[in-house]
Order: sequence, then structure tokens, then C-alpha cells
Amino acid sequence: MAQTLEAIRIEKDSVAALEYEMAVLVRMLTATRPRNPQVSTMDRSAYLILHQLEEAGAPVALQDLASRLHADLSTVSRQVSAMEKKGLIQKYPDPEDSRVHRVAVTAHGGKQFGAMREARHATYSEILKDWPAPEREALATQLTRLNQAIRRYQSADRPAD
Repeated sequence: MAQTLEAIRIEKDSVAALEYEMAVLVRMLTATRPRNPQVSTMDRSAYLILHQLEEAGAPVALQDLASRLHADLSTVSRQVSAMEKKGLIQKYPDPEDSRVHRVAVTAHGGKQFGAMREARHATYSEILKDWPAPEREALATQLTRLNQAIRRYQSADRPAD
């Protein structure tokens, strides 16, 4: 069924509005830090890596971590090295294949991640305090859906192994 010109115009306008609002959102999120100075030093990449490792519940191969993050292996490797120097994670050879390196959260990293997660939760709770629960839930649902669509888009760009 062919779209009407009005439907196409509305779709283009909504995509244009979304494109701009996403750019503003990324900028605002980058500038928004938890007010707790003890946790505000953890950068976004460290937070996301620690989140993936905590979610996995077991050491993760560096290659798998890069895949989970939809990031280049060399980028993740560089970030992991910086985090290892800060004592947030530990990297070691896989006992079954010494060519593979696994990454695990240290006790210090787990504490820092927990503190950062709590600080971020408090920050977003404050930002969204005037939003009714159904609207917060709808936003979370739509952001999850958007992130899934972005992951599919990125996966389509990656060459097959």
C-alpha cells in the first residue's frame, strides 16, 4: 500500500525531530554527571564494560566483550588496559587457550561499579522525578527498542566471520 504524501511528510518530520533530539540527548547525557564526586570519575566506557562483566557473572573473553559492546576489539583492548591499571578489572590468559584473554571484575571494580550505578540511578531518579511511573516505563521500553534497532543496524554493517 502506497504511503500518502502527508504520511511521508510526517515520517520525515518525526525522523528529523528525532535526529536532532538524539544529538541533544547525547550532548546532555555527556554533560550530566552524578553529584557524588567519589563516583563521577568513571567514564562511560568503563561503566559499560563493568556492566557487561557484572551481567555475565563470569570472566568474559576480550573478543566476546567487544562483540557485546558492538565495539572494535582494539578499542576495547585499550579501554580494558586502562581499567586494569586502575584496578577495576583483571585480564588473564584463558586456561584452555592461551591466545584468548579473559576479563573479570576485581573486588575494587565491583565496588566502584556499584557506587556508580547507584549514583546514576539517583541522578536519573532526580531528573525524572516529575514523570508519572507509566511514562518512565514507556520511555525505558522505547529506549530499549531503539537500542535494539541500533544494534541490528550495526550488525548488518559488520562483515560475516
